[in-house]
Amino acid sequence: MQPLQRYKQDLAHVLWLGGTPCSGKTSIARRLVDLYPLQLYHYDRRERVHLALSRAERHPFMRADGDMTMDQRWVLRSVDVMVQATTAAWEERFEMVVDDLLALPRTPPVLAEGPGLLPGCVAPLLTGAGQAIWLVPTEAFKRATQPLRGGAPAIETSDPELAYRNLIALDLQLAADVKGRAEELGLTVLEVDGSRSVDAMAAIVADHFGPLLRGAGRGGAAR
Repeated sequence: MQPLQRYKQDLAHVLWLGGTPCSGKTSIARRLVDLYPLQLYHYDRRERVHLALSRAERHPFMRADGDMTMDQRWVLRSVDVMVQATTAAWEERFEMVVDDLLALPRTPPVLAEGPGLLPGCVAPLLTGAGQAIWLVPTEAFKRATQPLRGGAPAIETSDPELAYRNLIALDLQLAADVKGRAEELGLTVLEVDGSRSVDAMAAIVADHFGPLLRGAGRGGAAR
């Protein structure tokens, strides 16, 4: 049996909630674990651990990203290079995500949430399309909500305005890439424009997961 086929069965209890920043993933995930007994896996919270586990020969983009100054990260690179490097680092890191998920108990089900859960990485592990969904913000919603989140302007760089423009452009291109790849693979992606509340979006995501989520029952989170 090939490794991915084995992982497909070993991770059949995992629900995948991917997407890019400013799409409400984390808020929706928290709402779902309030409603259903789920283990919540936060991709972002494992970043330092994964960086410490990385090796230059196996994870060159992860290591390069971790070694950059703020100017190197946000000012001195083109947006195209940022997109390529970010995507490559997430792809390198995904094997560590799989290891994390394999180490968790199989019950209750796991809700994995985070930006680095790329459609192309997740797709080979799915038993069906209903096991995963991606959220991406519209450009207008991204530009409206990013100032509320902070970002590159709050980081000490030699050119905060350029850093901020690059941050916005990076996230918008990543969102377009995620949307395009998910659609190519026949997977579900939702555009978030701010017209629905967190509760409403959580209901849509829960409906997508359908029996996979309802089978977990109701009545509080398992973290």
